[in-house]
Amino acid sequence: MNSPLWALVPDSALPLIIVGVALALMIGIIKPRRAMSIVGMIIVCIIAEPFINALFDALPTWLNLLITIAFVLSMVRAGIRLLLGNRATDHMVGILAADVVRLFFRILFFPFRLLGRLVAR
Repeated sequence: MNSPLWALVPDSALPLIIVGVALALMIGIIKPRRAMSIVGMIIVCIIAEPFINALFDALPTWLNLLITIAFVLSMVRAGIRLLLGNRATDHMVGILAADVVRLFFRILFFPFRLLGRLVAR
């Protein structure tokens, strides 16, 4: 349950999730340790919400934008992990990270490539 998907759950649904976890625990679908971790995560989200809101209000807009992009990428990764599994997701993230590094170097050396093309003509 270390997924950022918890951030998408509305506050009004949290009591229903706690009741659902208790029901799943009584039926035996989940173990007590897992149930306590889910309920603990919900309590931490409830307690930390005012502090996180104050922090985001104090940050500049460009930093909020970067954090939002990172959050969206982590949500995409969590969704792909749900569909494909852990190892396939790690492999995909590694390939995408290599592509980003290659793009960075292409952008970095683009002026030199352009200058080389101009000199070659």
